[in-house]
Amino acid sequence: MLARLERLECRTATAGTIQVRFGHLRRLPPDYTGERHVVVARELPSRFGQDWVEFEEVPGPDPTLPQECKPGQHKRIDVHFVAPGTSRNESHNHAPSPP
Repeated sequence: MLARLERLECRTATAGTIQVRFGHLRRLPPDYTGERHVVVARELPSRFGQDWVEFEEVPGPDPTLPQECKPGQHKRIDVHFVAPGTSRNESHNHAPSPP
């Protein structure tokens, strides 16, 4: 959590170009309860000038070390598209369907 906050501070503290990456997120099974992080599983061809990738949730902590903020540093925003009905808490939020 602290590393994420440091990365967010880095994004707001410096000026530079922003690169946006879009991709669908493949989730871990709903019964997985441990720590998780997201990686790029595959680079895809760009669509209409936008970068596309496949994101994948993997078990364990994020091995990436926080990066030092530098003026003019490029920033990246990853946009994850999640399929409907794949919420981790979905089974806890809805009553079972009638038979």
